[in-house]
Amino acid sequence: MVVMMMFRNIGFAIVLILAALTVVCLPASAASVISQSSLSTVGVGKSEVSMGDLVADAMRFAVNTDIAFLAASELKESDKQIEKGRVDTQDIVRYVAYTDDPLVVMRLSGRQIKQALERSVLIYPQKNLGFLQVSGMKFTFDPGKQQENRVVSVKIGDKPLSDSQFYSVAMTSSLANGALGYWKIWSKNDIKQVTQKTIPRAVDDFFASRSTVDYSVLNRISIGS
Repeated sequence: MVVMMMFRNIGFAIVLILAALTVVCLPASAASVISQSSLSTVGVGKSEVSMGDLVADAMRFAVNTDIAFLAASELKESDKQIEKGRVDTQDIVRYVAYTDDPLVVMRLSGRQIKQALERSVLIYPQKNLGFLQVSGMKFTFDPGKQQENRVVSVKIGDKPLSDSQFYSVAMTSSLANGALGYWKIWSKNDIKQVTQKTIPRAVDDFFASRSTVDYSVLNRISIGS
């Protein structure tokens, strides 16, 4: 009888510990903003999307880099969009494919960045899991040109990309380690920092730093000649 009571007490203690750990692991906050525009992932594999812009901005903000890359595979494409109005972190996280992948800071040359963009639009207009959503930059590509020679202009901030200059780039650990064929462009030696932050945490911090967001204008990725 005493032994049975001991086992019951131990079992109850384990349940309490697990419950406590679950609480600890929950996000400390769930920040929210007013979105002046709807947010969508439709077409994420072949075009700029508002959700991609937001998440890439949050990543760049979280680790303070020049630019950010977010692969199409890292967002869930859905016909359901988030309507404008009050939006919180969890609303965005529902569209994030890998919520525990840490953010990484890379040091890449302008030449590597352009190569990455060429890979991003390599099979356009077909959908591409490696299509990159971007932050801190704009680029134009011409799908009528030969593969690997389609990117016609790139700006980092308001300045033209320099092949010889180095830039800090935020991305997930998976992409930094060469997923989706990007191992052809960079290596682990280009990784300068592996952070403890993830996309959900980045979005939460991003929302906590402002009261509104507006992604009604999509002008980071353009088609032209």
